[in-house]
Amino acid sequence: MKTPQELAVIIFSFLKEKPHTVEEIYNRLVKLEIEISKRSVYRYLSKIESSILIGSNQLEIEQEEKNKKTYFIREKLKSDSITDEEWINFINNNFLFQALFNETDAEKQLNAKISNFIKSNASLKAQLLSILNAQKEYYHVSKFGELQLSKKDKKNLFKFMFYFSQNACLEIINYSDSVSNNQYIPEINTALIPLKIWYHRGNYAFSFYSLKNERSYTIEIDMIDAIGFSKEKYDKSIFSAELEKLNNNSFGYHLPLVDGIHKVILEFPPNPGEHILNRFWHSSQKMERLSNGNVLLNLNVEINIELLGWIAMWLDNVKIIEPEILKTQFKNRLSNMSEILVNNCAPINNG
Repeated sequence: MKTPQELAVIIFSFLKEKPHTVEEIYNRLVKLEIEISKRSVYRYLSKIESSILIGSNQLEIEQEEKNKKTYFIREKLKSDSITDEEWINFINNNFLFQALFNETDAEKQLNAKISNFIKSNASLKAQLLSILNAQKEYYHVSKFGELQLSKKDKKNLFKFMFYFSQNACLEIINYSDSVSNNQYIPEINTALIPLKIWYHRGNYAFSFYSLKNERSYTIEIDMIDAIGFSKEKYDKSIFSAELEKLNNNSFGYHLPLVDGIHKVILEFPPNPGEHILNRFWHSSQKMERLSNGNVLLNLNVEINIELLGWIAMWLDNVKIIEPEILKTQFKNRLSNMSEILVNNCAPINNG
């Protein structure tokens, strides 16, 4: 017969291993021939929560559908001293982060509490030098094309972040109604390893590695209806090559239109050439100013829809020097656009 202390340690070890519901904890105890009621499991969870509250761990609870709860243990980070410069950067970033999103009244009230808490812990010097109390009319944050996160999107975002932080596999339970017959997305209810969260041009996307198909996928958040936990296990270190490919080769996160990495050379006139020179576009970029003042931009990237869209936004302020396959892709798109305009055709559904 296990003592209450031994039972608490066993349940604690379950929660350190991965997230559990009360039902899952109960079933694992039964397999160990430990017979206690589910009500007792709740009591042990309460004891664990109160006993580790000020320690190096913390009991977390995630609310699921139909009031189903998942419990897990999160390690607290060691508290380090914060310099005035770090406080100032953090306060400023917090202010700018809030300016980026259209918040509900409840979210504004919560952020006000968080901001007040931050200010109360920061030094007076840091508070005076920060912009937290600046009037918002002095700042303008462009929201052009920004995704309006629904409650469903926010829930999926935080669930993805949680599974990611716990090195846990996940499953896509359902896709949104607008998604149909798409061969470039993983199957539902199959184990997916979370690789990366993208915040790109005001939109969120997730990168996964499918254990079944042995390849990676990237999907916009509004394509997903529901995410769930998968019991599959993995070693994230073996997917470093996939992560490197995602980080270094793509101009954005969409699938390539043609195979391979291509040397892309674009020529810009002096204006907006100066704008091009002074900004980061890709890790492979190399710049060259010509004798006539024009600017050459060299990239080694995959050719995807985002690269086409970015080049197209410069209209007649850019010239594609190479490769030929990129010129062909543009000619095809321009031909389609001309056909749609001249013959009043319907737009093509290949975005």
